[in-house]
Amino acid sequence: LGGYHAGNARALKERIAATRHMLDLEPNDSYSIELFSTDNADPARMERFLVRARELVPVAQLYIVPIPSGRRYRLQVLFGIFPDRDSAARGEKRLPPRYQRAFQTAPISLKEIRESL
Repeated sequence: LGGYHAGNARALKERIAATRHMLDLEPNDSYSIELFSTDNADPARMERFLVRARELVPVAQLYIVPIPSGRRYRLQVLFGIFPDRDSAARGEKRLPPRYQRAFQTAPISLKEIRESL
């Protein structure tokens, strides 16, 4: 998570720091919900997403994972931490309808996330 530069995007920096903290604490068999993944790692674009997200979900439950991809980064956006896959699947059904329509969400284990780093 350390090589990606978020520029002046304050909310993005906060969420990346929270993601690092979460990955330091949570066990591999915990799950999250992947909302989306994008090759467009522009900090300003992700900052706009986070500002809009405040209207729909608790931003403290959003996690941003910068994944190295060659010389660039792909950003993975996650929602929530769940004790197991079934809990994450139930959490998917409680996402805002707008997110359910816009994203192809899927439960993902923290082990999978760590392995992608």
